[in-house]
Amino acid sequence: MKYTAIVRKAPDGFYIASCPLIPEAHAQGETYEECLANIKEVLELCLECRKERGEEIPDEIDTNWVAIGV
Repeated sequence: MKYTAIVRKAPDGFYIASCPLIPEAHAQGETYEECLANIKEVLELCLECRKERGEEIPDEIDTNWVAIGV
């Protein structure tokens, strides 16, 4: 399965990631690549915990990201 992660750069220079479909999944890293690796690991752990508890494993929704200038 593939999930969408939102990654942003924080004022302190770290990168922060979250997954809208798995609200408990958050990660950070000193670099973009480290942040991506960390959110992948967190997502795997979150999904494993959900399975163990018998909770729903959501399917990724079809998402379109659009940049809008204002």
